[in-house]
Amino acid sequence: MIREFGQLSGFFTAPARGGDPSSLIVIMHGWGADASDLADLAYPISVRFPGAAFFVPNAPDACSMNPMGRQWFDLGDVTDGPQAAARVILPSVQAACDELGLDSGALALTGFSQGGMMSLHCGLAMDPPPAAIVSFSGALLQKDAIAGLETRPAVMLVHGTDDAVVPFSMMETASDSLAEHGIEATCVSRPGLGHGIDPDALTAAIDFLADALPG
Repeated sequence: MIREFGQLSGFFTAPARGGDPSSLIVIMHGWGADASDLADLAYPISVRFPGAAFFVPNAPDACSMNPMGRQWFDLGDVTDGPQAAARVILPSVQAACDELGLDSGALALTGFSQGGMMSLHCGLAMDPPPAAIVSFSGALLQKDAIAGLETRPAVMLVHGTDDAVVPFSMMETASDSLAEHGIEATCVSRPGLGHGIDPDALTAAIDFLADALPG
């Protein structure tokens, strides 16, 4: 079903087991796509997390190069754009948590490409932080924006070695920057994978989330 939380609307999936959710997994799409691009990921993840609710929102702005798609920020503005997007995403995620009766310890922010960038950007700025962040084929946009928190979220970076859109080297750069802030990211390299999410990448993310989120 389509639901709206704060200023964001998108696909919402209630827990597969029924009843109140034990966790919330937010999945943010890439640049030029929309929520329908990743909405189907909720099902395979829900097999492992029958108590999880899923919110797959549409980015707030029409894509500057593809008016049929959406963007979290314009690619030409990696300074102010992510900050403006975060001012929409963070209150919307908080509204979803409030409505579902969940705290940040039951929240995972995940995303692909530009959505993966925003999952890192927002999750690392939250106080208190989410339980987990998973960035597929993403990048750390602004390392100086990482909040100085006592509690650190669990972070996974997943990247294809043959990614021609967001270079594979961005994963190592992000990992090094996170380590400087006391965050040891779990890095998963997918040999031969381009700009995408393959079954092994998804399985690795599900296993990672299983260690971070309530059952």
